[in-house]
This record gives sequence, structure tokens and C-alpha cells, in this order.
Amino acid sequence: MKNRALITGVVNYLIESNLVKLNDKIVVAVSGGMDSMFLLYMLIELQKSLNLKLIIGHVNHNIRNNAKRDEQFVVEQGYTLGVPVLAKQLDYSSKKLGTSTEAWARENRYYELESIRKELNYNKIATGHHSNDQIETILQRITEKSGIGGLRGIHKHYNGIIRPILSISKAEIEKVVIDLNIPYVEDETNNNLENPRNYFRHKIIPQWESFYPDLGKSIQEICESANVNQFIMEFFFQNLVDEMVTEENDSHTNNRIKKININSFQKLPYKVKISFFAYTLGSSLWRKHQWNEIENIIKSAKTGKIYSWDEFEILKDRQDWIIRHKLKVNLEPIFIQLDVPVNYGTIKFVAKEVSQYSNNDNPMVEIIDADSIVNKNLVLRTWSDGDVFQPLGMNGSKKISDFLTDKKVNRFNKLEQLVLTANDEIIWVCGHRISETVKINKHTKHYLELSIKRNVG
Repeated sequence: MKNRALITGVVNYLIESNLVKLNDKIVVAVSGGMDSMFLLYMLIELQKSLNLKLIIGHVNHNIRNNAKRDEQFVVEQGYTLGVPVLAKQLDYSSKKLGTSTEAWARENRYYELESIRKELNYNKIATGHHSNDQIETILQRITEKSGIGGLRGIHKHYNGIIRPILSISKAEIEKVVIDLNIPYVEDETNNNLENPRNYFRHKIIPQWESFYPDLGKSIQEICESANVNQFIMEFFFQNLVDEMVTEENDSHTNNRIKKININSFQKLPYKVKISFFAYTLGSSLWRKHQWNEIENIIKSAKTGKIYSWDEFEILKDRQDWIIRHKLKVNLEPIFIQLDVPVNYGTIKFVAKEVSQYSNNDNPMVEIIDADSIVNKNLVLRTWSDGDVFQPLGMNGSKKISDFLTDKKVNRFNKLEQLVLTANDEIIWVCGHRISETVKINKHTKHYLELSIKRNVG
């Protein structure tokens, strides 16, 4: 067979790359196009020798007129080849305004492929990206004014996703597909030159490759070099994290809050500040606009103001930069019944009668005079502007905002501070202080324990 040597070379590459291993269970992402069908055939070549378990994952985006045709083709090919198929459907009407169709499709496609992997307890997802896709990606990122981080390109393996044919060119794939008569369907949208990637594919890359046949390998070396640089940078950044960053649980999101010490941060060179800040956020800032956004926050941030970036909220506090994930829910007031635990966001609240008073230093647990709230409606809520209460030990009342400021509560925690009310009177600023009106006194006969704790998980 004319291209049997190439097939053997591909199979050997898959083994030597260590991307595909003995007893792997792989979801093969198959659109029905040439590249994914080539990948499927190559993995089938390996199936017996490596005892692979394969399933075809097909995601129908329901955008193109031929989407149903492609899905049916993939299902038929799976039946012919003896590989099971699991097809997922996307609802294009769910795309949010302002989100590009390509970004929406990519994000949801990977989400559905991952759902298949988890559902079947498989360990990998394989996609049919090849070296020409890598060239397109690098050209695209150059036009987006990418930094070094963007030149890392498409990863060979990342978060359980492998690209086994990333080092193989489109021309090599076409040779094998023709020689083996591998069936596939054409995606007519790939000919639309208004799409930048299509323009690169049809107008730029073929001429470039005619002068430099090893263009794909050269681009891949650039990507690998960028990955090495990224690794070196992250190695040193991790040392800075160990010195400058502390973490704690966020009782409101169940994620981790990160705090960067401002004094130490200020000693870093200006450009290092931006990259290090991004590293702490978990981003490589490979797009220019991302760099500019972080730079603007660092330059213009005012103490006590909260800034939004991607999925994070960033607060410049007195001593630290504080970073946390955005809250996903708005909490409504909730009525409290005695001896009935209540989950409020990520907080568990309990009000229960106890037989005696016991002194403790835990600010999350308080004991009050139960008779002081008899026949009153207990409500748990977040505090509001204008709220006042009479702190334990004080004669007069105090605004909640002033009380929290005096306690040096940071803006994040201040915004989500919970209070317990009895007939609209605040009796506990949760985790801080009870009201003078419900304190234990010499006439107290019944005791009520109030407690809050963070739910884990």
C-alpha cells in the first residue's frame, strides 16, 4: 500500500508521544470532517495492540443546514467501524448576545465532550487538530497582538484532552485519506474567506508552505520554545507566590480567596507586577487586551474599590490585593425556625435551645436570652445601608457600616455580611457581635444558641 509507511509512522508517533497509552479509554471527537475521520482510523489501527476502548463523541451545533446530515454520517460510520457513537445537541438560541459563534461553539463543544467522558468514566478526549491548525492558531494570535503566552499555541495535551496528530500536516493527512479511501464530509463554511482562519488556510499558508515545506515543524518548535519560557516564568512566579500570597476559604463561594501582600508586590518591577498578578489569577494574558485590563487595574486601583475581571473580583485593601471568584447568586432574606438548620448560600445557620450558658471564644457561636425573642420573627439576611443595632456593651446604637469599618472588615466581606433580625431589629451581626438587647443577664432562664458555619463541598 502506497502510504502504509506513513500509517506506520503515524501509529508509531502516537505510541512514542506517550499521548495514547495501554488501556486508555478515549472519547474521540468526530465531526465527520477529514481530520477527525483520519484520527478515528488511526486510533482504530492502535486499538488492538494497546487494548484501547473508544467511543465517538459527536456534537451537533445545530447551526449549519447540513448539521443533521453530518450527525447521521458519523452515526453510520461508527456502526460500520464497530465504534459506539454518542451524539450531543447544542441549542444555538442559548448563545448570549455579544458572544462570537465560534467561541460559543468551541466552549459548548468541549463541555459536551467532557460530559461524555465523565458519564462513561473514560480518561481522555482526543481531537483531530493537526500542524496546519497550529499555524492558523499562531497567525490568529499574532493578529490579536498576542504575547509569548499566546505563541504556545494549541497544547498537545491539556486537562485530559489530547491532540495525537498535532505534528502531522494537512497534506500528509490528505495522502492517507485518499490512499485508504477514508470517507468524510465537507464543511461548506470552511470556504468562507471572511473567516480569518479560513483566509489563512486557503490564501496564506499554502504559499508559505511552498517556500518552506517544514513550516508546520518550525511553528511547532516556536510553540514548544514559548512553552519552555512559560514554564521557567511560572517556576519563579511560584516562588513569589510562596513568599507573597496567602489563601483562605471564601465562605460565600466555596472557592479560595487569594491575598497578595501590597508592600512586597510594590517592590517588583512594573512589567513583572502585571505578569505575576495574572499568574495569581491563573491567566497567562496571551491577549493584548487582557494585559491592558490588568495593567489598568494595577495603575488606577483605589483602596476599598472592587474591580471585575473575567470570573474574578479584585479588591485593593489596606494591606493586600484580595482576589476571589464572583458570586453566582443573590441571597434573599430567609425566615428562621428554632432547631431547624438552614443553608443560606454556602453558610449553615442553626438556632437551637440549650440548657445552660457556656462561655466560648468562637465568634461563629453565640448564646442569647431566649425569652428576649419569644414570639418574634427571626430572619437571616445580608445587611443593608441604614441598618443600625446596639452592640453588646454599648448604651447607644451604631450603624452596621461604621461597626464593620471599625472592625476593619474588608469590602468583600462587608458586602456579604449577614445579620439576624427579630421583628426587624438586628440582634446579631453574624460572626462579630450580638445586640445588647438579647444578652444573658441575671434574670435569664432560657438560652438560645446561634451558630453559623461554612458548608464544605
